[in-house]
Amino acid sequence: MTPPSSQLSDLSALTVLVVDDDEDAIEVLTTMMIAYGADVLFARSALEGLAYLDSMPHLDVVITDISMPRIDGYEFTRKIRAHSSPAHQAVPVIALTGFHQTYVITETFDAFLQKPVDLDRLCAVIRILLARRRSSSKLSA
Repeated sequence: MTPPSSQLSDLSALTVLVVDDDEDAIEVLTTMMIAYGADVLFARSALEGLAYLDSMPHLDVVITDISMPRIDGYEFTRKIRAHSSPAHQAVPVIALTGFHQTYVITETFDAFLQKPVDLDRLCAVIRILLARRRSSSKLSA
């Protein structure tokens, strides 16, 4: 894998949580997010991902698979939104799935991308969501 070449791919100073039960997906996403400059945390299940919410004071974005055993991406995101920390409740959540069905409930997530993920597009979506979050927090201040 080569490091990113475009300006859209600069994710330095961001903390990204990747949650996926597929080892290959974790490896690819983690490796590329690090190459893009992000600090990356990863979890192999929603339960592991939820543990980060209690131990990490700050997350910039969560990238989660939808189809996971025990707790799927929908329930995981609902638990994030119900977390005791307002900062975690507002963290942008991007859903990924390899299934190409039309029943995906996109309102649960801030963004939805299908696998295989175009990593430059994923980085662009992260930037858009963070810009939206910053502008909405300025409006409410």
